[in-house]
Amino acid sequence: MAAMSTRQKLIDLSTPAFIVNRHAFRQNCELVRTSANANGIHRLRLHVKTHKTREGCLIQSGIRGDDGGGGVPAQASVIGFVVSTLPELSMVADLACHHQCRPFSDILYGIPICKSKLSAIYSLKMKLASATNNDGSIHILIDNPGQVNFLEEFISNSSLPERDWSVFLKLDTGYHRAGTTCNAEGVALAKKIINSPYLNLKGLYSHCGHSYNIDNGAEMKNIVHDDHAVIIEFLNLLADHLQTFDTSSLDISVGSTPSMFSHEKMNIPNNVELHPGNYVFYDRQQLYTGACANESCVAGFVLARVMGHYEDSHRNAIMVDAGATALTKEVTPQGDMCAVFGRPELECYRMSQEVTMIRCRDGTPFPFDNFPLGSTILLLPNHSCLAAACFDVYHVVDEDGERPFSTDSEIVDTWKPAKGW
Repeated sequence: MAAMSTRQKLIDLSTPAFIVNRHAFRQNCELVRTSANANGIHRLRLHVKTHKTREGCLIQSGIRGDDGGGGVPAQASVIGFVVSTLPELSMVADLACHHQCRPFSDILYGIPICKSKLSAIYSLKMKLASATNNDGSIHILIDNPGQVNFLEEFISNSSLPERDWSVFLKLDTGYHRAGTTCNAEGVALAKKIINSPYLNLKGLYSHCGHSYNIDNGAEMKNIVHDDHAVIIEFLNLLADHLQTFDTSSLDISVGSTPSMFSHEKMNIPNNVELHPGNYVFYDRQQLYTGACANESCVAGFVLARVMGHYEDSHRNAIMVDAGATALTKEVTPQGDMCAVFGRPELECYRMSQEVTMIRCRDGTPFPFDNFPLGSTILLLPNHSCLAAACFDVYHVVDEDGERPFSTDSEIVDTWKPAKGW
């Protein structure tokens, strides 16, 4: 008789809980590396802000057999990572110290630099330099001349032995969130960085965030084409004003998860890299854009438990114990607060702080017998980056399709994300 497994199952967990399907996570990472390479993009600088874990970084990199096995097609090289918080930066720097190799030792702090973060970033720069024999780099992001001013002040007014800071210039190529404009204003900022005695202009960085509400492949390709065109035009403008600076030496970091399969090699001599992040988990937003092919590709879920039956005609619904504090109230073009995995006929129509209400989308009687009080369900977040950030630990399963992913799945690992800012 086969030995009975003693592993905990999802149904044994206290809810709400965040669940990762490691198999889907690995498959998503492999697909991005192979697809980028097939599209002529051979460099990836992958974002960690969605999962925030050491384990996730290792799988993203594909360097330890964590790509699911041999025999895979040619893949783009993961040359570095992007982070959004100091704990994430510290986590990747620790991986660099442990593994003594790229891509962990090449890190971009991927939000515009703030003066209050400089001391902490400098300490991590020195730690990385010491551990990698000066072969590691932490880059910062600049999109305002005031940032150059306080950086120079911070460096010049200190006795720091390391006085060279690597910079990516953040460009606004259409999303209109962060980034300098791609005109004379942006050129002036690039010149200010280049002429600084302390700063080294490493590259240009744009986020194709205006792709998130696109669900048409042709329109997505147009967005990507326009994004590339703006960058190329800015490079040409920069070259015209910087006769002694070789703009072809700049790295060009582009993309987003929705647009990542629509990029083709840019017709410039620069090193081009993609920097998607959400693709590791996916979510309902990426199901809408088409970046995520179907629910089986989603790797991040919230486990919830049925806590209420309301059979009156006004409600005809169930209540589950995961609300805004577990999923957030992020919206998607499809509507609804979230979705029930594998049950498209159900509508998550109302959410409060700790609970969500679920009913039949077409108004028919709810199948209460299929969802007994105390039973568990898996919810697809609208935005997995935000939902994952609500939890201090992820419970990991590894279901490959041959074993159906369900609340009866066994837990094979736990991951602890880097928390804080």
